[in-house]
Amino acid sequence: MAVLGAYLTWRNLQVTRAALLQTEDRDRKQHALAAESLEHTRSMDRDRQDLAREGQVTERYVKAVGLLASESNTSQLGGIYALERILVDSPDDALTIIQLLAGSIRESSKAQREQNGGQNPSSVREPDRAAFAVIARRSGGITGAERARALNLRRANLAGVSLIGNELSSLFGADFTKAKMNNADLAGTELMDARFSQADLKSAVLTGCNLSRAQLDQGTNLRRANLEHTNLSNANLRSAQLQGAFFEGADLSGADLHEADLGDGSTTPAIIQVAQLLRCHITSSTVLPYHFTNAPGMAEHIERCTQEHIAGIAHGEELPSAP
Repeated sequence: MAVLGAYLTWRNLQVTRAALLQTEDRDRKQHALAAESLEHTRSMDRDRQDLAREGQVTERYVKAVGLLASESNTSQLGGIYALERILVDSPDDALTIIQLLAGSIRESSKAQREQNGGQNPSSVREPDRAAFAVIARRSGGITGAERARALNLRRANLAGVSLIGNELSSLFGADFTKAKMNNADLAGTELMDARFSQADLKSAVLTGCNLSRAQLDQGTNLRRANLEHTNLSNANLRSAQLQGAFFEGADLSGADLHEADLGDGSTTPAIIQVAQLLRCHITSSTVLPYHFTNAPGMAEHIERCTQEHIAGIAHGEELPSAP
């Protein structure tokens, strides 16, 4: 009987343990289902919130574009700053908004030229100034081929614009081909790889800018421009008009000044040091003031650069041997 009693007790324990395991397994499954259901509900809530947010952004965008298309300067300014607010709240829309603002500047400049007999007016509309400032402070996150498309400011009228107080202005890679930017103040702006071919930058303030590898060729007007402490390393300044330009402390290492005009006896010469010129690519076609051509080492440097130009090689590469 004792043995039977022990067996029954053991058997009851086994049944009880099995029941507990079944209960625990059922509870785990129910908990997992509840957690999955909760996550699904949260996901649906997030989707609804995202859709609502996108709807709000779209509605705000449509209203802002409507203001930008208004004939009133005040309404246009409202539209520009509304677009900037959207850009801050929705960075994914940065490319579209920057393209829109750049396009509005181009269209405005074109309309002004048509009303002014094909010539750019002497002043810039306030909405265009504001749009340019927004582009400069909000386009930093756009990179690659998208940036080249977005920052298209070809033939834009930006005469006298100022980015003073526009913190961390970034216009690297922007296209300012044939733009009118005389007397503009872009001091401290990031302009690496920007294109200014045939642009008018007469008397522009470019102090402390990064113009490394920038295209300032094909007659770009930099007469009397302030380029103090500007980074012009490896910049293309071929055929640039540099009479009276101020280069104090500028880095011209590797800059190409073939056919550039730094002023001769009949025009105001550029303010530049011999040491700076000896770091540039200057050829016999570069117009230099007479006192520079006679500076120590200048004749040899010009001859070397001229031969490099004829051979089509980069400055410092080994010249081909004579046949």
